[in-house]
Amino acid sequence: MITGASDLAQYMALRSANGQTSAKFEAAAATVAEGKNQKLRASLQADFKPLNAVQNTLSRIAAYSGVSTQAAFFVDQQQSALGMISDLSTGLAQDLVAAHEAEATGTLDTISEGARSAFTQAVSTLNYAAGGRYLFSGANVTDAPLPAGEDMLATLEVEIAGMSHADAASHIHAFFTDDAGGYAAAYTGASDERIAFTIAPGQTVRSDVTALSPDLRQSLAAMATGALVSNADQAVTAGVDLLSGAQAIADTRGMLGMVQERIETVQTRNGATATAMELRLAELTTPDMYEAATELENYEMALERLYLVTSRVSAMNFAEFM
Repeated sequence: MITGASDLAQYMALRSANGQTSAKFEAAAATVAEGKNQKLRASLQADFKPLNAVQNTLSRIAAYSGVSTQAAFFVDQQQSALGMISDLSTGLAQDLVAAHEAEATGTLDTISEGARSAFTQAVSTLNYAAGGRYLFSGANVTDAPLPAGEDMLATLEVEIAGMSHADAASHIHAFFTDDAGGYAAAYTGASDERIAFTIAPGQTVRSDVTALSPDLRQSLAAMATGALVSNADQAVTAGVDLLSGAQAIADTRGMLGMVQERIETVQTRNGATATAMELRLAELTTPDMYEAATELENYEMALERLYLVTSRVSAMNFAEFM
């Protein structure tokens, strides 16, 4: 019990020591409970440059990782779209090269209808948008590259009216493949600029495939010929052109595969760098848990000693002391 000035002074000194030790005890307890360094400035000796460098690197990697994910998705969708067009081409080509047999059995019109369906599906595929970006418009990803397939066929039907089969087939071919033809004029994508993704410092990938790519134009020309020119000879020629176009599309898909591989390589490297930086961040910010536990125990014992001394002076119970 406090009975005089000297006891009061001793008591106040003990209370001050208790406050300081309690604060240290709480910080040590938080370190052990949360696994976070509560004295970061001291542990880094007030030099935050290494920590800032690690955090900035992680932020940059996160940004590049987001772009590389978008790039991978975009190219994957292009691959899928080209695969669909390739399947349409090879399936229709088999029918077209057998046009003489179909003519003999009176089923040539059925092949023409199949060609019309394949053409409109192919154009719809080229006009497909994934993730808010049109896949085959070059850098102009906000606009569909082509008019509807049926609209192009309707235009061609008017243009070839009254022509011979050979002239009609020649006109359709020029419409799609001539840079001054109706197809190129109808294209609303970017003619020269391609979509590009910066996936790492100094690392940019791009896709050069657009609706103006020669292999796609050749395939569309053959499909349109099969749809609009009801003649076995022209149909067979269109079928051969389709098979050639399908091979060219396969080559294009191989090129896209190289782009995909490059993206995957950079993603792997970015991931490894991020892992290394996260480990370094942990080294800088995570305390030595054994040391933290030992420190916590030391402060706990110090508080107990202070309690024993203070309780003798003030007859205070432990709850009141804390």
